[in-house]
Amino acid sequence: MQSSMTFADRALLWFFMLAISLIAARAYRVAEWPALISVNVVCLGLIAVFIAMRRRNEIWRFVHDWYPMAMFIVCFEEASRLSFVIRDGWQDHFLLALEAKLFSVPPTVWLGQHGSGWITEILEIGYFSYFVLLMIVGGMLYPSRDRRKFRRVMDATVLAYMFCYAAFILFPTEGPAHTLASSHLSPLPGGGPFHWMVGLIQRNAGVHGNAFPSAHVAGAVVAVYFAWQYLPRVRWVLTALVCLLCVGAVYDRYHYVSDVVAGALVGLGAAFWITIAGKNEAPSTNVVDGAALARSAR
Repeated sequence: MQSSMTFADRALLWFFMLAISLIAARAYRVAEWPALISVNVVCLGLIAVFIAMRRRNEIWRFVHDWYPMAMFIVCFEEASRLSFVIRDGWQDHFLLALEAKLFSVPPTVWLGQHGSGWITEILEIGYFSYFVLLMIVGGMLYPSRDRRKFRRVMDATVLAYMFCYAAFILFPTEGPAHTLASSHLSPLPGGGPFHWMVGLIQRNAGVHGNAFPSAHVAGAVVAVYFAWQYLPRVRWVLTALVCLLCVGAVYDRYHYVSDVVAGALVGLGAAFWITIAGKNEAPSTNVVDGAALARSAR
């Protein structure tokens, strides 16, 4: 199995195994520890199946190549449930003290004071783009017979998220919507359909915690980094969307400026590291298997 594993496979396997070990060691701090361990075991089993079946045909190859997107949801949710498995409380006071030295008014409060319905909607277009950026960049690269470029995008995304998940557990923060609630004197001005969609997602899939660094920004920066590397036709559009996302994350009160900056650095670092590592990659490691294509065509 080792030879068939990608970086994303190995990173996700390590995440779930380490999560099981951490939960087992600190079970007294995790109320739902039996359920979390069970979820991790199931994820380990699924990844093993995807790795083992990836060469059978193109359907299994597709499932193997794209399954990390589903795992990101599981990992993000789990990290929020482990916020206090090591630390005893939120660590936002460090970020608040830092930003108090840089800004006379917290940026999220200042933006709220100058908001309007049209500003809300424009920024929500950028924030919503996060949910499709990886699909756009990965999807445009995936049809290539040589999928090393796609693999780098997915591997860098996994690496960036793994760093974020570790930070969420080691340095749990809840974000300005909670810590600065008394300073937000009124709700954000309503926007249009994108504001509604982002609100719907956050109400049903949002978590309490996981603020520093911004995983949304990290993942978006990875996508736009590789758009600049490989997709010149869309790189400017995606860059504009990511800029709106960065401002929108603060405007929407999900993140501090510190979260956004840290997320961007994590995304850039992960993309750069995977790019450098990929330069020594053997051509055959991520090229579509001709034999597998032949079998799937029968």
